[in-house]
Amino acid sequence: MSKQLLDDRILPFQVDELDIRGRVIRLGKSVETILEAHKYPKPIADILAEAMGLTVALASGLKYDGVFSLQAISEGEGAGPIKALVSDITSDGGLRGYAGFDADKLAALGDNPGVTIETLLGTGRLAFTVDQGKHMQPYQGITALEKGTLSDCAHAYFQSSEQLDSDFKIAYGDSGICVVMIQRLPDEANDEDAAKEKWNHATIMLKSLTDQEMLDPTLGMADLPYRLFHDEGVRVYETRTVHQECRCSEERLETTLKSMPTPELNDMIEEGGTTVTCHFCSTDYTFDAARLTALRDEKEAEKAVKH
Repeated sequence: MSKQLLDDRILPFQVDELDIRGRVIRLGKSVETILEAHKYPKPIADILAEAMGLTVALASGLKYDGVFSLQAISEGEGAGPIKALVSDITSDGGLRGYAGFDADKLAALGDNPGVTIETLLGTGRLAFTVDQGKHMQPYQGITALEKGTLSDCAHAYFQSSEQLDSDFKIAYGDSGICVVMIQRLPDEANDEDAAKEKWNHATIMLKSLTDQEMLDPTLGMADLPYRLFHDEGVRVYETRTVHQECRCSEERLETTLKSMPTPELNDMIEEGGTTVTCHFCSTDYTFDAARLTALRDEKEAEKAVKH
């Protein structure tokens, strides 16, 4: 019997009485496809799953036309087994993710290293980027990798850099990933004590949500915010879909190869060609000597025209 996966959807909601907005994010087939392309060890798969869940949760609260990305970079003497952890989503809902790691460093941690910043990433930085194309200035927020989880780091970033109270609860299992995120809306009544009390109540209620509820495919998405905030009244909006989508292509790789120095292209030609593997989806693209020669000649012809 095949397992039942969560739907790949985003459900926005709002609770006016508590002055909060939120999203329920459920990811099933999209994340399973991404993780299976690499057969990651469980600790790596788990932290990448968390990264993808957070990516969708954070991006879904923004208005943008392009790509939102989350990138954790492990660096310095305290770097962990993971060298780079990348997840991004287009404004059309195309999700992808990748983790590059040192297998020997991971093995040295033992059979059950835990899924924390300290064990898998160590020292480094976490970056959030919105790229809306070459005609728009990219937005980037950066925070240090602190102790705890990626969710803890994202929470700290919003508190310190965005001055926006945010809270998350994330769960992942055989059915997929679920994130419930809430954010505090501006206090229009100018009553800070009452606003804090409302926010504290909302965060306490969020913590009461169980992993079993979040990961139950038979439980509707709207049931989650309703179970939390039915006494205060919940408004839910139309859901949006998410899908696995890698943006690699032969055309993109041809452009990359043509941008390489001619001596490097000549070396590849002499070796009989090259195979390029996409980090994200593991697709192999093979360029034989004849194809590389044609690309090199095109490059030289274009250079001659420019001069």
